[in-house]
Amino acid sequence: MARGDSPVSDEGLMAQLRDGSVAAFQALYERHHRALFNFLLRFLADRATAEDLLQEAFLRVYLHRETYRPTAAFRTWLFTIARNLALDHLRRRGIVQERVGEAERVRTTPDPAPGPLRRVEAGEELRRLEDALRRLPPGQREVLLLSRYAGLSHAEIAEVTESSPEAVRVTLHRALRRLRDSL
Repeated sequence: MARGDSPVSDEGLMAQLRDGSVAAFQALYERHHRALFNFLLRFLADRATAEDLLQEAFLRVYLHRETYRPTAAFRTWLFTIARNLALDHLRRRGIVQERVGEAERVRTTPDPAPGPLRRVEAGEELRRLEDALRRLPPGQREVLLLSRYAGLSHAEIAEVTESSPEAVRVTLHRALRRLRDSL
């Protein structure tokens, strides 16, 4: 911990990792693996591939620990690695861009003990949302997933997608409007 109870920054953990700290690598993984997995899962619509690419992304973080320079936020660097791995995977498979972002059916239940009717309603709402996400154009779907599922800022998304923050804002606005209209 640095400065009292505040956690060490991602960049600080990368510096520790560069010095050989396995604990720093574990802390980075614990901090980011869920958001990265959720992004990859929704981007690829394949749980096994998302798990594989999650591991590959963190392997690359480890392998490139010596060359990492904190010119951008670590999280941005990590999501750029994962996005590039996912796009490479889709290209190798010959999957057309329109398939990018199809969501695997993942059932979630907001209430720990919902009744049968509520479970059916929640499942139907999830299916409607996933269908609406699949119908978004690939660029809009990608920006929406990075924003809402991965929690990246407009500036971070702009770095990951190699666009401008303003273009991200416009794309996200259009995606949300389209999603709202679909639902």
